[in-house]
Amino acid sequence: MDELTTAVRAAWEQSLNVSVGDDADFFRLGGDSMKAITICAKVEESCRVRPRLRVLFDNPRFDAYVNAVSEIVREKRR
Repeated sequence: MDELTTAVRAAWEQSLNVSVGDDADFFRLGGDSMKAITICAKVEESCRVRPRLRVLFDNPRFDAYVNAVSEIVREKRR
């Protein structure tokens, strides 16, 4: 597991107060807009990019969200 996945998983688990598997769904785990804001802030703190809330709402599955954040990180490095 890479550092990005670990950091994003920690953000989800801390914000949602549950264990998060790769196929976890943000909304099924009790996610809402306030928790999404918290996740985005935690991702920014650990990964130095702040995904827009829309990224989480458009990619509510954990693995899809990690892929989207990974793409944002790659874009930032260019």
